[in-house]
Amino acid sequence: MSDTASVMSLPPGNGQHGYQLLTPAYYDQSGQLLVSGGRGLGPLVRLVSPGPLMVNTATPAPNQTNSSGLFTPAQPSSTVFNPRPQTWFNSIPNTTDPFQPNNGLLSDNRHEITTTTTAAADDKSAVAGGYQLGANRGASLDQQNVYHMPYIQSVGNNLGLNVSDAKPKVTSTPFSNMLLNSNLMGSGNQTLLKSVEGGSGRSQLLEDFRANRLPSLQLMDLTNYIVEFSKDQHGSRFIQQKLEHATEAEKFLVFSEINNCAYNLMTDVFGNYVIQKFFEHGAPDNRQTLALKVKGHVLTLALHMYGCRVIQKALESIPPDMQVEIVKELDGHIEKCVKDQNGNHVVQKCIETINPVHLDFITDAFKGPVTIHLAMHPYGCRVIQRILEHCTTEQIKPILDELLNETEILVHDQYGNYVIQHVLERGTAEEKSKIINLLKGKISTMSTHKFASNVVEKCVTHSSSEDRAAIIEEVCAISDSPQTALYLMMKDQYANYVVQKMIDIAEPPQRKLLLQRIRPHVPLLKRYSYGKHILSKLEKFYHKCSAEIGPIGVVPSSANTHNSHSIK
Repeated sequence: MSDTASVMSLPPGNGQHGYQLLTPAYYDQSGQLLVSGGRGLGPLVRLVSPGPLMVNTATPAPNQTNSSGLFTPAQPSSTVFNPRPQTWFNSIPNTTDPFQPNNGLLSDNRHEITTTTTAAADDKSAVAGGYQLGANRGASLDQQNVYHMPYIQSVGNNLGLNVSDAKPKVTSTPFSNMLLNSNLMGSGNQTLLKSVEGGSGRSQLLEDFRANRLPSLQLMDLTNYIVEFSKDQHGSRFIQQKLEHATEAEKFLVFSEINNCAYNLMTDVFGNYVIQKFFEHGAPDNRQTLALKVKGHVLTLALHMYGCRVIQKALESIPPDMQVEIVKELDGHIEKCVKDQNGNHVVQKCIETINPVHLDFITDAFKGPVTIHLAMHPYGCRVIQRILEHCTTEQIKPILDELLNETEILVHDQYGNYVIQHVLERGTAEEKSKIINLLKGKISTMSTHKFASNVVEKCVTHSSSEDRAAIIEEVCAISDSPQTALYLMMKDQYANYVVQKMIDIAEPPQRKLLLQRIRPHVPLLKRYSYGKHILSKLEKFYHKCSAEIGPIGVVPSSANTHNSHSIK
């Protein structure tokens, strides 16, 4: 290498792969730029990756040594990219944005920031005789030295990017301010800025509360924030808890803020609970004022997942005259509500809380053939049971007549059987006997049915002594068939429960008759899983009532199969 040469290429095979190398350059005491030979100045330093070195051939300024052609006038370069050196802002070119939806990231623009690793990177320094060192630094940097940075560090952190560790060492304040104050963000990114500044649109007060930074927060601290807290999962729970022991001033604060947007809160997933809690603990006059907010929206709320809960709570908390005024809006829509998964609960609550003299518009909707249809409906059967519990005899009779006329159909239905069971539990003795008389002669068959067997059990439990004796005698009747009705019932998955219920409830004469009929089948019952239930019941019964059983004997104990009292 000559003393004046500053750039040289090493021959291939020396491990450097033909990289262009730069000899050390320095300024002397007079300000002259000198390029020295390689003697005593350490090893050669690689400046750029392989490729042609772009050297400006312009004449250097007077009194400047530029024999190597390394330093060029400050003019745009046509190599890697063409920055605009008028301002530092223009040195940040717009590029294809990997943060756009097509590229799978976040924002509308990305800026390429070059590292400033030496003092020569400063545009205001390293100027010698009209030459600028690094004025066009983008033209001499390898692509590996270009860093890509999202708009705002916090946005990157929200994405799980460790921006603080990966960003280049540049002054962040002017860059951040430029982005936030310029039009680069675009109108479409206002939501992004709001998310960064306000935490997904929440107020700072709510954010602090959710972060457990306000351990002593009280209801009075939520002035102008009650609605926002009510719509937040944690804020709603906080208000509910505070309302249980709130002062009159605190209750009034809550009321004054939720009153103007009550309907919106009634249909909110979290807000509806605040409304419900206020109906429980609010001042009476405020509760009535709040209840008036549902007027004109009763049907809509009754069919709404959250609104139906508010209507039910309101009916429990307001005076009778206001109850009637509100539910009148459901007149003409009862069948629609009854068949709805939400509305049926509102109709049930009306029947439970309102004086039945005001409920003719509900009971009238169940008259006629529609009664059986609704009795076999998953929600309609519930409403009919509430009618049978709370309405007057005059209101019930037309409905009950329709049910009794179709008893056999209803007992085999998966929902209708509940209505017949309810009549057996709560009906008059005459109504119960009528149902049992309709089922007589079919006890064995119905006992083996999944749904009808439940009705037969209720017949055994709630019938009179005479009707119960008739049922047991029908089951124990001797048949010409080798397999009696009782035997078929004992080994059936549903009917065995009917037999167990008979053993539990039967009076002594009927119980002894049952045991006499069961005894011949003991060996066979051991073979069936459901028959073993009967044997277990008999064994337990013997230990409690052995004197009553007398000579009949008992079932063998599972612990001792040679028990002297065992049935042989």
